[in-house]
Amino acid sequence: MQKKLLVMGGDRRMEYAAATLAADFDVSTYGFAESPPVWEIGQADILVLPYLSLRGDYLNTPTLSQKIPAVASLDMLRYGGVVFGGGLPPKFLSYCSDRAARVFDFFDDEELTLRNALLTAEGALEILLRETDCAVNGSEVLIFGFGRVGKACASVLASLGAEVTVSARSEKARADAAAIGYKTAKIGDLNALCAADAVINTVPQRIIAKAEISAMKKEAMILDLASAPYGVDFEAARELGIRATTAPGLPGKTAPKTAGELIARSVAAKMKEVAENGQP
Repeated sequence: MQKKLLVMGGDRRMEYAAATLAADFDVSTYGFAESPPVWEIGQADILVLPYLSLRGDYLNTPTLSQKIPAVASLDMLRYGGVVFGGGLPPKFLSYCSDRAARVFDFFDDEELTLRNALLTAEGALEILLRETDCAVNGSEVLIFGFGRVGKACASVLASLGAEVTVSARSEKARADAAAIGYKTAKIGDLNALCAADAVINTVPQRIIAKAEISAMKKEAMILDLASAPYGVDFEAARELGIRATTAPGLPGKTAPKTAGELIARSVAAKMKEVAENGQP
């Protein structure tokens, strides 16, 4: 008998994830439309939450008018079931522990995280091409942060001929970037900001303030890919006439089918491991 799997909340990528998982599980969904899930409380064997699962104490349901308390999503899961989600906070994990639920966080899946970083970089490229008047080839792009997303953005843009500069606090990160062939700068280097045609931030801390924005070209653009509280002083950018925008959840907007299939693959692989280990 197929295990009952409930996908709750999220954007279009979760719809695609549910459709893909239906090949191997008895799937129901909730959080994409107003209709309730087909199962009663406590019947789901597996609960799949969005890549960024919660907004405060509520489930992340951007397409749903009502708010669903996070703990209410767990009411749908049987005792001892399995929970998948992204960026699950300690309070929610405590709820899971109370129900003896086994938890898998998408951010702990290295392959999924790396592939999502590449999808984010592709989305960033699409925004730059749409929102700026210059070609990527030959442009000066300054990237703040050299984690997975920063590395993916640098690789994609450099492959198209952009002159990439990586700005990072860590000396090791700058050395790693230089070894690949990128130019590097320390955080707060105004010369790097002066030269940039586009600035991409991946650091979720305020590092691009009024002084940094004042150094930029008037026609330059800032794209903040970090999570809240972001890294850019957007009010200062508006005052100074510099275009600045956030782009949260890019894979769900620019490549929802691919992103959803990646999530489904991660869930299926983990559930196969659970089965092979003889766990219910």
